[in-house]
Parts: sequence; structure tokens; C-alpha cells
Amino acid sequence: VTGLNVISKYDLNKLIPFIDWKPFFDVWQLIGKYPNRGYPKIFKDKTVGEEAKKLFDEAQILLQDIITNNKLQANGVFQIFPANSVEDDIKIFSEDLATEIGTLYGLRQQEEKVGDLDAPYLCISDFIAPVHTGVTDYLGMFAVSVGFGVEETCNEYLSKQDVYNDIMVKSLADSCSDNLAQISVQLSAIIPKNKMT
Repeated sequence: VTGLNVISKYDLNKLIPFIDWKPFFDVWQLIGKYPNRGYPKIFKDKTVGEEAKKLFDEAQILLQDIITNNKLQANGVFQIFPANSVEDDIKIFSEDLATEIGTLYGLRQQEEKVGDLDAPYLCISDFIAPVHTGVTDYLGMFAVSVGFGVEETCNEYLSKQDVYNDIMVKSLADSCSDNLAQISVQLSAIIPKNKMT
């Protein structure tokens, strides 16, 4: 699927079930001790469990408010480009392969190897077919955000000195953006070029 694909006003309800709550709790410095580090096990932690559950419940209420009142939008773009590697770099080509439209400059691993001294020093370009093979390979790029509306929403909270909900909105938007990034990668593999909602 080459060509630009647009994700416009993606349904936040589809993102919420897949939120990775651990980074969300980390923002609030609520870190459970083994074996209660991750979600939902953090709720069982003797030190932070009760506070984590309270925060989680408040996040659910705020998420519903965000969705009901259309306070945030999930938008993005992704595109698959024909590409080939030249040593450590990746050349990006137009869809018809006629024009080189850019270069991604790679950096080979620099850290000295310990143990397996024969292990290769890898570069991202190693995973793209070299130009000299004559094989056209492909590379995907995306940019996504659930941050559209965050500034306005947070300014509303800050005008009331509500720093708590300011931080809450930003951390929830960040968590949803992570999910939208994962979805854009999945969509790039299965959906023909068009607009998605």
C-alpha cells in the first residue's frame, strides 16, 4: 500500500481498550513492587494499589467526558515508500520508482561488543534490501497524535487552577497516541489507500 493514507478523527472508543496503563501510572510515579508492577496487578500493591485504583477510576470518568464532549481528536498519516539501502543509509523513492525523494541516514551500532565478538554491528539499513540487488523493498513512515484539542482542554482546566486534570488529559492523550501509532502500523499492512476513521 503506497501513497499517503490519512487517519481522521479516529474513534477514541477503539483506542481505550488497548491503553498500556503502566506508562500512565509511571507518569504519576505509582510503581508497584513485583509481582504487582503492571496493570491490573498494580491495584493489589500494598503501597500504591489503592491510589492507582482511584487514579484509574478518575481516568475512566475523564475519558468518557473527553469522548462525549469531543475534546480530543485522533489524527494521523502513514505512507509506505519504495526504498533501498546504500551502506548505512536508506534511499526513499517515489511510488513509480522514477525519483529519489529523500535519504534516511543511518548510524551503525557503536558500542563495543562484549562476549560474542563476532556479532555484527547492526544498522537500520541492514533490514532494507540493498540497491545493488535490484529488489525493490519498502519502508513505512507515520505521524499520529491524539493531541488535537489538548491545549484548549488543558487551558480550560488551568484557568481554574486544576493542574491535576491538566496532567491527566496530557497523560491520557499520550497513552491514546501510543495506541494510534500501533494501529497505523497495522493498518498500513492491510488497508488500501484511502481515508480512515
